[in-house]
Amino acid sequence: MFSIDTAKYRVIDISYLVDPDNYPPDRPFELELGYLADRAFKYDVRTHSHVGTHIEAPAHFYEGGRDITSYPLDAFYGRAVLLDFADASEAAQISPKLLDRLIGDKVQPGDIIICRNSDAASKAAGIPSGYPTLTPEAARWFADKGIKMLGIDNFVRLGKDIPDGRELHDVLMSRGVTFIEWLDNLDAISRPVFFFMALPFKVRKMDSSWCRAIVIEER
Repeated sequence: MFSIDTAKYRVIDISYLVDPDNYPPDRPFELELGYLADRAFKYDVRTHSHVGTHIEAPAHFYEGGRDITSYPLDAFYGRAVLLDFADASEAAQISPKLLDRLIGDKVQPGDIIICRNSDAASKAAGIPSGYPTLTPEAARWFADKGIKMLGIDNFVRLGKDIPDGRELHDVLMSRGVTFIEWLDNLDAISRPVFFFMALPFKVRKMDSSWCRAIVIEER
């Protein structure tokens, strides 16, 4: 019989909580109570595909690009490596040299990279320009390593500006790499390598999909 010894592992929810009563105007999640034919309740929802924790596929970036449903399930789970930036100042423009030092000996083809800003002062300041910033050069490093997914929370930036961010997306999405954004609770991760899973909603044509993201790590 298949079983998992839960005394050896713990499950960490790293999904962002979406609160319909308190959401940014550019990321609406509006609920309207209604009824089904049998008078049971249902909600009509007005939102978009980048609200809360979400996975982005190449359709987000390229017209006619691959959507979420074109990926096999194993694209969304597997071995993951924590890329932790304890000093945001040294990661103002994340370079291949820094990546070599932090995780160069850990990354394997097919890995998922989860980026964490653990610099408390940087996060407390709340100034995005002071957060660790991924660069197109860093994206090429990831692509050359053969990763399949890149994840960030709201304290790591994808490029210093829009052109930088678009180039970064192009480098990775042209290689089929997906992104998972708006992660949360990353401080709860205690292991450098762990199992990660985030399964997207199965809808054709969507460039991105909401998901529930979890980490399973050894206790």
